[in-house]
Amino acid sequence: MKTEVPTHMNTVDLTRFSPKWQFRFNFFQQHGAPKEPGFKQAWKALSFGDRLKVNLNFFAFFFGAIYLFILGMWRKALVVIGINIVLIAVSLVLPDIVARALFIAMNFLVASSTNYSYYLEQVKGNTSWNPFEGMF
Repeated sequence: MKTEVPTHMNTVDLTRFSPKWQFRFNFFQQHGAPKEPGFKQAWKALSFGDRLKVNLNFFAFFFGAIYLFILGMWRKALVVIGINIVLIAVSLVLPDIVARALFIAMNFLVASSTNYSYYLEQVKGNTSWNPFEGMF
């Protein structure tokens, strides 16, 4: 007699998350990763506010690795810290405006990948080190 083992999704109670996170998780569950074609079509059908809700995390933009630590994604936070250290070293030989642009771009990358990363960790049980998983 074979018993079926429940998947991680079946054991996750989404009601413990705020309505904003529930909306994001349901969207990712239905449409997949941001790099998938179905995601882009569904994302374009959303209102501007809902697009921002799904695609950007303002806390992650301003607080980066600290916010990832708060969410419990310490592996990804350590990688982001490592990337920032490399950016600091590289910025020493670059013009100031280029260095600032690199850091702003990095913050946008973290802000746009945090919601999907949190979904993967909390709903799918994926605890990888890649902070940009599903983005490219």
